[in-house]
Amino acid sequence: MLNDVHAASYSLWAFNAGLLSFMLIKILANGYYARQDTKTPVKIGIIAMVSNMGFNLLAIPFSYVGLAIASAMSATLNAYLLYRGLAKADVYHFSRKSAVFFVKVLLAAIAMGAAVWYYVPEINQWAKMDFFMRVYWLVWLIVLAAIVYGATLILLGVRKHHLLTKN
Repeated sequence: MLNDVHAASYSLWAFNAGLLSFMLIKILANGYYARQDTKTPVKIGIIAMVSNMGFNLLAIPFSYVGLAIASAMSATLNAYLLYRGLAKADVYHFSRKSAVFFVKVLLAAIAMGAAVWYYVPEINQWAKMDFFMRVYWLVWLIVLAAIVYGATLILLGVRKHHLLTKN
């Protein structure tokens, strides 16, 4: 059982590399939809899907982890193409203010991840816990993550009005 858990964790780590890209796709596509352009995100999605097939072929030597890496790579390409189209149309440009905000959010995410990584029990300990103890630990880790993330953002000077302003 533990070998299966470790094996699954490798693909999750690889897939995690594309998480930001998957989120950006959801955000950037709305820039097209708001302008009544539904064709461009579909065309870009098709390009990303075909690239995913190519990346999958290149990733065959890496087995199931390679498939996760290929998905992350195609999502990054998709997000890049969506952004490039919006920038060319002069709809959105990544500003210095956006870059500073991104760095602050990234630092908060790193602090959150470090705190959770420090406190999370080893996989062998998880396997020995009963259901309710796992739930307890999971809830505690989620609360810890939220507190560390929020506190770090506050320490870095991010306030509610920063989230509500343009660029």
